Amino acid sequence: MPRIDHNQLRELGFEIYRALEAPEEIARVVADYQVETNLAGHDSHGCLAIPRFARDVRSGKIIPTAIPEVVREDGPTALINGNRSFGMYSAHTAVKLAGEKGKRFGIGAVGVTNCNHVGALWGFIKSVVDEGMIGLMWCNAGPRGGSMAPFGGMRRVMAGNPIGFGVPGKSRPPLVTDISTATAAGGKVLIALQKGEKIPDHWVLDEAGQPTTDPEAFMTRDLEIFGAMRPFGEHKGYALALFAEVLGGILTGYGPAYRDDYIEGNGTFVIAIDVERFIDLDTFRTEVDGYFKAVKSVPTDPQTDEILIPGEMEYRTRIEREKDGIPFAESTWQTIVDTAASVGLEAPAPLQE
Repeated sequence: MPRIDHNQLRELGFEIYRALEAPEEIARVVADYQVETNLAGHDSHGCLAIPRFARDVRSGKIIPTAIPEVVREDGPTALINGNRSFGMYSAHTAVKLAGEKGKRFGIGAVGVTNCNHVGALWGFIKSVVDEGMIGLMWCNAGPRGGSMAPFGGMRRVMAGNPIGFGVPGKSRPPLVTDISTATAAGGKVLIALQKGEKIPDHWVLDEAGQPTTDPEAFMTRDLEIFGAMRPFGEHKGYALALFAEVLGGILTGYGPAYRDDYIEGNGTFVIAIDVERFIDLDTFRTEVDGYFKAVKSVPTDPQTDEILIPGEMEYRTRIEREKDGIPFAESTWQTIVDTAASVGLEAPAPLQE
């Protein structure tokens, strides 16, 4: 399994997007978010998508030079038209604006329509938390027709719409959560497919609506989906997915995935809350730390070594991967190497074991 230095990977992504005519700022933001996602251990939403984004630029789905713009604004709220720019750049723009409004008004709520794939929510939430604010984020997702069946259903009509939230701590890493409302995100199924591995039989349904352990019974390597994901926690994940569709897809005007005119992407809604409008920030951080300490002090069952706060595992993974490099499946890394070659670039050599 090749391991790639994160700084070299950052530059490779940047140069690929520049070769695809993205302006410097956009290329840098997108490459940075993807590498940061890998550093956190969320490999299904990191640089795995570089070849996909290159295809989307060439097909016209992503307009690399497009700049998101605010089309509606009223006090603490705003709506951004992503203009089919890179979704990560559109989400970055929305999160930055929500944070500014949060500091000014106490709360900032920003929606994004006409937005391409934003990737993992983890980095966006963390950027809000790093400013001493509470962050919340919802997205709807594709493809057209959906990718997930409702609880008890046998056919896809919605998606494993992601939700994210986070709060700042003090001496401990902040709580940062980014979850798919599906049992497993489609990117994880794709990784299993690329590795030639089986998946648990509760992750997805095949085209006939039956549980399967074969990722190829759910999707192709080119991301064509003919099966259906299943919601996590049965009715609970299903309810959260519905809510995310309403906020990310309907409130923003993007449109829900079941519609025939839906264009694959992520209608996105983000909220940033200024803690100091409610309580002294240092007091809040201290109370959060104390609460997390109490939670972590609970005795563990025989199968658990340690109780973790969401975000702790990513913090530790980052330290390890900054030192040892970011691991890729051979086939995944080869798709990135091939994408680099297609724009006249040479990918860096893997780190020596």
